[in-house]
Amino acid sequence: MASQLRLQVLAPIAVIAILGLAVSAFIMSRNKPGGSDADAVAARIAAKQHTQPTTHPTTKPKPAPSPTPTQPEHHAAPLRVALAHHFVVVVLFYEPGSDYDAIQTREARAAALAAHAGFVPVNVSKNKQVAKLASEYGVLESPTILVFKRGPKLSARLEGYYDRTTIVQAVKNA
Repeated sequence: MASQLRLQVLAPIAVIAILGLAVSAFIMSRNKPGGSDADAVAARIAAKQHTQPTTHPTTKPKPAPSPTPTQPEHHAAPLRVALAHHFVVVVLFYEPGSDYDAIQTREARAAALAAHAGFVPVNVSKNKQVAKLASEYGVLESPTILVFKRGPKLSARLEGYYDRTTIVQAVKNA
């Protein structure tokens, strides 16, 4: 009778402990920098850049005008504008439609507001607009936060999810 009672008490505890370990292993594998998530995002970005339309257009598209020295490059214009108004700017690379990135966007925006810094959200699904900026600073996954000082000079890099307190501290350290 006593052994049966012990089995009824210990079996659920053992099952809960095993489930807890499985969930923590899953969470830790998602937050690993340079892991499979970064590779998956890089592969997805590369695949989107190299896809070509299946039908041939009847008219030839006009070539995009090349930037002139007086015309700022499109990818850096929001960063330059934000740095003109703020000494420190928080740049967030995010993927729209992702709940995880939506939470990070709210945290980063709140942190920038609390630290009196600029905030520039960068949509990674707009590959042509962000490819040069992302490759220049080695951004391979979303969400990624870059904290810039005027110059622009990169002063902090945060990959994955971070709360607003951590982001505020990164801004203050800049």
